[in-house]
Amino acid sequence: MTVDLDRESEYFQNYSGVLCHDLKFELLSDGLIIHLHQPPDNIRYKHSYTEHQFFKRAQQSSQALVKACNNKQRNIKTVLDLTGGWRMDSFILACHGQTVTSIEQNVLVHNISAYSLGCARAIKPSAKAASRIEMIHNDSVEYLQSHGESGAYDCIYLDPMFPDHKSSAKSAKSLQILQKLTLNQDIETCFELALQKAGRRVVVKRPAKSSPISDLGPDLVYREKTVRFDVYQT
Repeated sequence: MTVDLDRESEYFQNYSGVLCHDLKFELLSDGLIIHLHQPPDNIRYKHSYTEHQFFKRAQQSSQALVKACNNKQRNIKTVLDLTGGWRMDSFILACHGQTVTSIEQNVLVHNISAYSLGCARAIKPSAKAASRIEMIHNDSVEYLQSHGESGAYDCIYLDPMFPDHKSSAKSAKSLQILQKLTLNQDIETCFELALQKAGRRVVVKRPAKSSPISDLGPDLVYREKTVRFDVYQT
């Protein structure tokens, strides 16, 4: 996918001025800054795949995400990310050599990550990983039903929006903005279709202490402090 950065720049200028008065965008050479005015807060979030801290973490092979979306044989080469969002997980997987198709239903969120991906492709350290990602604006269920041939993807990944936590602590800035802009997919239908379509496994990201996405228990679980990755082998 080739991103016309001049065209994308015009898109965000028009969006800021016309469609949503409480969102503003500051375009940079490595991504963009999103300003969300949500009284009493003003939220500022930089979306970039080349920010030093994120890019360094993306290279780490010890992450539970990387382990869950691969296997000992290292023959999981293609991943379908059904809930792209900011596509940070998609980029991490691409950093480890996998070809990722990332679906996002919200057109603004899709365009934000497409702009940042175009920037990443123009910067040498991130260009290789960025070239392995295809971003598609579509509904995940519709995509699976019309495009997702059985076995076309070795792994299908789902990261549904987590439910509100009982704690009064606010989510990270990136999640606050994402929650403002998007709604959850029909995640149960996505999961059922994914089990039918995935060549080797389906991976579902969950809060660490939450119940599985369905009555079907996972075959493998990879844990981190606040999240876990349930693996369903197909």
